[in-house]
Amino acid sequence: MTLLPVSSPAPIHRETLYSYLARLAAVWQTEAPELAYDIGAPFKLLLDQDETALETLADWAGLQPEAFAEMLSWTGVRAGNVRMQFRGELYTSRALRNPVMRGCPICLQDDAAKADDQASTAMVMRGHWQMREASLCVQHAHPLVQLWEASAPRVRYDIGARLQEIEADILSGVLDRPRRTPTAYDLWLDRRLEDGSDDTWLKDHPVFAITTLCRFLGEILLKHDAAEHARINSAVHAAGFDVFVNGKDAIRAALDQIARCASGSLQEPSTVFGKLFSDLRRLYAAEESFDFFRDTLRDCILANWPIAAGEDVLGEIVQRRRLHSLRTAEIETGIGTKVLEHFLVEAGAFSGDDDRLPNRKLFDAQAYVDLLTEIPTLVGPIAMREAMGATRQELIALADARVLVPRTQVEKVKNPWRPSDGLALVAELSSNAAPVDAGDKAWETLLLACRRRDTDIEQLVQAIRGKRLSVGQRVGVSGFHGIVLRKSEVDLISSPLRRTEEASFSDLSGTVPAATVGRSVGLRDGGTFQRLIEAGHVPAQQIMNPRSGRSQHRMTPEDIAAFHDRFVTLTTLSNETGQHRNTLRGLITAQRIEPFSPDGQDFGAIYRREDIAPIMKKIVRLTH
Repeated sequence: MTLLPVSSPAPIHRETLYSYLARLAAVWQTEAPELAYDIGAPFKLLLDQDETALETLADWAGLQPEAFAEMLSWTGVRAGNVRMQFRGELYTSRALRNPVMRGCPICLQDDAAKADDQASTAMVMRGHWQMREASLCVQHAHPLVQLWEASAPRVRYDIGARLQEIEADILSGVLDRPRRTPTAYDLWLDRRLEDGSDDTWLKDHPVFAITTLCRFLGEILLKHDAAEHARINSAVHAAGFDVFVNGKDAIRAALDQIARCASGSLQEPSTVFGKLFSDLRRLYAAEESFDFFRDTLRDCILANWPIAAGEDVLGEIVQRRRLHSLRTAEIETGIGTKVLEHFLVEAGAFSGDDDRLPNRKLFDAQAYVDLLTEIPTLVGPIAMREAMGATRQELIALADARVLVPRTQVEKVKNPWRPSDGLALVAELSSNAAPVDAGDKAWETLLLACRRRDTDIEQLVQAIRGKRLSVGQRVGVSGFHGIVLRKSEVDLISSPLRRTEEASFSDLSGTVPAATVGRSVGLRDGGTFQRLIEAGHVPAQQIMNPRSGRSQHRMTPEDIAAFHDRFVTLTTLSNETGQHRNTLRGLITAQRIEPFSPDGQDFGAIYRREDIAPIMKKIVRLTH
């Protein structure tokens, strides 16, 4: 005679509803689906968590409300179409329901050891095993392993039948794996699920959000293959958790480090942050518990990528661009990256030796917005001359005297000029100009006045600004070339070689401005010759110009001779030998003769005469 039990078994700690139903059926010597049908709570309704069916099961088994509620909390109760209540918190259904059923074989072996009958009837499926982000049994330090897989819930949750199928494997140790020391993540998760205790700052954040984010971040940090998602790797969660547990600053630092490593031409945020980015943007877009991290990641992206205003970044529209890259600046301005780079390096946006790719060479968009707006408006020397009505020599003279200064000093930039500068100068100088007939020889252009009186064009411009010269405008000649000065007035204020009324010039008869000497030897950049003088390589006298109020270097014939005795330039060498500059440059290059550059100082294409000596015989042969 078969003896039936007088009472139902009590649920085991962390046991799920369907595990309990299987053990209950085994006690009553039947199968779970049959028992459920017999007590008036069909198995399908229990799987659907029908309230009436659940109450029927609890009443029939004689379970106290507290015990039944505890069991349901480890099972997971539906809270909408795609939500479940699990251990007092909300989860997505996919975080708890999966065709793959996992468990700890050591726990099951311990259960079997207590069985009075068939081992599988005593085995208990624990609720935390079904959680996607759990990977270890903390009690036994054993990884959770796959026990079975079934897509159909009716098959999957017929626990008794499934355990009977694998009972031999469980008891024989076939499913055993090497033990592993629990990580801080494993211990934290186990405590949170057990009683909600948490002594970290994460206590105010849901388990579902933190565990999911730990996995996402860990996959990036360890370069884990997200395609292996079904095979949860505890090291991945541990790596992410070790960052999260140290606070928001640590999270941001880790994200910034990941961003800084993104140096490829196609490494955009969606590529670099992978599922972390895509799931926050789509799958978890409506999950408020992810907002704190979504905001942090968004700020990281805006601080490390050139995102344009109007773009959507993780659900928010960017109001103002923070960063530009050379590539995005090229797109917005229509100017090539090589040209833009010259301007930006000169402006200090980044260093000249920055070897990042154009799409990763970043700079502050707001700090350089005026420069980027201006660059497309700049023009070359021909357009500049046409805009301001100047000849080629007039523009050169204005530039040498720095009356007009190009927007950039980089020689490789073909369009360095602001037309507005030239137009402003012409407007200023001709504001009170009187009409002058084309044939009136009492007047002359500024450049002719400079040549006739051996003076600097800046002196004349300063005199016009100081109302010390009358200004005329040739009839029929527009722009700068049409601006003329009365010769008699120029004679009164110009040419320090012929006037000695200023005390500081009284003893400088026969001297010339150093800048003039520099231009005569082909060093048109006045700054180069000035540096030679200031470094003590060229003799000159420094005086204060009484008219302009500016410091100036002047040279005597002896000073000039001393320069020529020591140095040569392509211009002076060409004058001495009659050979073309290109021919001379080729000979110098062939002999690998370096320009004069003591201690690495750059003085341009100037050479010591003694260094040129080895090629002089070749030059003489060419000459004859």
